[in-house]
This record gives sequence, structure tokens and C-alpha cells, in this order.
Amino acid sequence: MSDLVLGAIRPCLEGAIPAMMATCAADGTPNVAYISQVYYVDEQRVALSFQFFNKTRQNILANPYASVLVLHPVTAGFFRLHLRYLRTETEGPLFEGMKAQLAGIASHSGMANVFRLLGSDVYEVQTIEAVAGEPLPAPPARCGMLQVVRRCSEQLSRCTTLDDLLNAALAVLTDSLAVRHAMVLMLDPLTQRLYTVASCGYATSGVGSEIEMGDGVIGVAARERTPVRIMHMTSAYLYSQAVRSSLRADTPGLALDQDIPYPGLREPHSQLAVPIVSVGRLLGVLFIESPNDLQFNFEDEDVLVAMAGQLGAAIDLLQVSPEPAEVVPPAAPLPVAVGSPLQVRHFRANDSI
Repeated sequence: MSDLVLGAIRPCLEGAIPAMMATCAADGTPNVAYISQVYYVDEQRVALSFQFFNKTRQNILANPYASVLVLHPVTAGFFRLHLRYLRTETEGPLFEGMKAQLAGIASHSGMANVFRLLGSDVYEVQTIEAVAGEPLPAPPARCGMLQVVRRCSEQLSRCTTLDDLLNAALAVLTDSLAVRHAMVLMLDPLTQRLYTVASCGYATSGVGSEIEMGDGVIGVAARERTPVRIMHMTSAYLYSQAVRSSLRADTPGLALDQDIPYPGLREPHSQLAVPIVSVGRLLGVLFIESPNDLQFNFEDEDVLVAMAGQLGAAIDLLQVSPEPAEVVPPAAPLPVAVGSPLQVRHFRANDSI
């Protein structure tokens, strides 16, 4: 592998902009297609979404080598990844994480019945090549994210009521992560719907509004119990719309879902939903969004996952703890007798003294 490592180009693997994938058939015929997901697995591997690009799939099974061109969403620098196909996963954390991200895009654009992840194709990254060009300067690296986690832990640990807990969580998001729009939703175990219990940054609180399991970024994060993050809602929406229009043209009778409006911002460009889970049970969802592109990255996701974990444990603890007993003020002390004693005689005959 070259001097470049995947960690250095991690923003290119955030799903903001579709990548281009080149494969070659057994007879040498090349094929180039757009692919919606190039998913970071670790420093040596990426996973590509296996959906419905049949020619690409056929080529990979016949010839396991491919190249993928990715674009840095901030600097506009191109990088070419030379890959070797290893395997396809159809279950497990990797598959569920990619499935949730893809389902969030699909649900937003009304294509839940079309954008279905058939598998996560895992590739070994053999080399990474920086394509010659004039990219923009890279933004400065973020720092202090561990301090945010510590501050969150300290504030949540002081809370004694659910209201205090929710308000403290929202305060950490706004004060430490500069999040302007956030919600906490809880799961109703009877109806299996999510309802808003706290929010900040909106014209109306939205408390009491409900989300179906599987609807939008929030519902998908809850259903799959995995974080769902979309960094560039506009490009994802247009990409889905382009495929949707093509499918309608090819199959006029194909039934597609209606666009599902998200709660909160009218036109969000960045969204991140993290499930709140405790001892294996889904309790709710922690959700943030922004009208700006590329607002939340993998570091923000890491912080919210840690925060949601402590939030879930604290909610569980508050629900099982008995209500604090009412504090009864101590009785006033009896007055102390002063002066000489007074003798009193009681007459039993007429009950007089």
C-alpha cells in the first residue's frame, strides 16, 4: 500500500457524494457505474453496497479486482482506491450499519421498496492513489472530543429526575458540540412508535409528535438499532430521485412510496440519529440535524453513541429507583420549664384541681 492510509481520506468515505466504480469482465470488457456507498470498515478494508448493479456484480464474481474513485467533500480532491474482492456479508453489524444508512436515504426519497441492500461486499484496499489536481486546503483537525464525552458524563451523572436528564443531554449538545437542533424520542413499547419527549432549536417543541419505526433516519436507527448518519441530504436525495425517475420510466406501473416528511427542519442537509439502548432494550433515539451540509462526521457519531449509552443507563436507573421520600420537617422541641415548681392537687370526686 502507498503512504496514504484510509484514515487520512476518511471524509471521502462518509457517503456525501456517490463514488464511481470500475470493473472488468472476464473477456476484458470494462464497466463503470456509480455506487452509493463506500463504507469504512478498518484501515485495510472497505465495504461496497451490493444493490442492483448487475453488470458490476457479474464482473466482480468473475474478476475480483476493481478500482473506485472517491471525492473529498470539502477539498474536492480525488482519490483512487485499488481493491480486491474478499467476500459478501448478508448479516451482522457491518451489514446492518450499511443497510440502515441506505434505508435512511431510501425512506426519505420514497424508495424503500427499491433501495434494498442485498449484501455488503468487503474489499481489501491494496493501494490508495491521490489523483493529480488542485484541491482546496484541508480544514483544521478537530480537538477536544474526549473532553466533550467527559463533560457529558459529569453532567448526566448529577441528574436525579428524567426532566433533568433530558435537559442536561440537550445542554451538552448545544454548549459543547454547537448543535442547534436536537430531539430525544422515547419508544412506546405498546404501540412501537417513537414520540418526542424533549427538543431544542425548533419554532415549536414538537413534544408528543410521533414517528413510526422504520420511517426516515430516526425510525431506521430505531429499527436497526444502529447509528444512521447522512451528511449531505441534498445530494443523497437527488441521487435517489434520479434512480427513481429512471425506474418510473422503465416500469410505469412500479409502486413507490410517497416522500416521508421528517420532523423538525423543513430542509435538513445533515442528520444523525443514534439509538438509545440499555441492557439490550431499545428505549429511544437521540437525534440531531442541521441545515448545513457536512455538519456531522464520524467523530460526532462517536460522541453521540457514548452519550446515548449513558443516557440509556441513566433512564433505566431512574425508572427502577423508588421515588425519593417526602422530607418531613422535625418537630419543634418542647419548651424547657423555668422558675420554681407549682404543686397541683386533683380531687377525684368532682374531677377538679
